Amino acid sequence: DAIGGVTVHTLRQGPLVLKKGTTIGPAEVEQLERAGIKDIVVVRMEEGDVSEDVAAASIALAIGGEGIHVERAFTGRANLFAARPGLLVIDRAAVDRINNVDEAITFATLAAYKPVVEGEMVGTVKIIPFGVEGVLRDAA
Repeated sequence: DAIGGVTVHTLRQGPLVLKKGTTIGPAEVEQLERAGIKDIVVVRMEEGDVSEDVAAASIALAIGGEGIHVERAFTGRANLFAARPGLLVIDRAAVDRINNVDEAITFATLAAYKPVVEGEMVGTVKIIPFGVEGVLRDAA
């Protein structure tokens, strides 16, 4: 019954490790059965919902801008890094607009006009629940 659901926490039993946010498929069911786990808690997305990682990555890529590298999203977080040394330019009003879309979506940055070095984390997008409505992601 769990197939298609997403694990709500990390499961560890012997050699089995299923991380929070894993979509359960037949292979995961087989691993769970081998580990003797009969019950797990999963969340299911509704029509129009976007997973936390997809939403975080989409928003981060849309706002990244020139000179910014977006790291692969994990656990609902997409971090933004300086791709080269420079001065971080932030549109504070845009940051506020993103943060006012919905409490499920947060965006934080370093202070505007801060000198940064290549590889320095300059911002992060975090999706608080396991997923959000696609329209909220799109609004952000």
